[in-house]
Amino acid sequence: MRGSIRWLYPSGEPQIESDDVGHGTCVASKVASPTFGVAKSANIVVVRMQLVNGMILTSSVIAACGIIARDVDSQNMQQKAVISVSMGGEQPNP
Repeated sequence: MRGSIRWLYPSGEPQIESDDVGHGTCVASKVASPTFGVAKSANIVVVRMQLVNGMILTSSVIAACGIIARDVDSQNMQQKAVISVSMGGEQPNP
């Protein structure tokens, strides 16, 4: 990969640099893969959210949006950043 990868975490989330589900990694590879990506030199910023009972909490999504907004601002990336949301998890039992 020609670009960089950084990890950001909402407050209280475990700081784990892995994708247990794999969906986010698959989507990011379509964007920034050095062979097949459409933006081969893109920098990827991962905001990892933990699943709770197989679901991502709405409060985690809102916290992640705040982290993303602050990061875009602090990196002076206004009008340059692209945000892709990729969430996966288990289906809750009815």
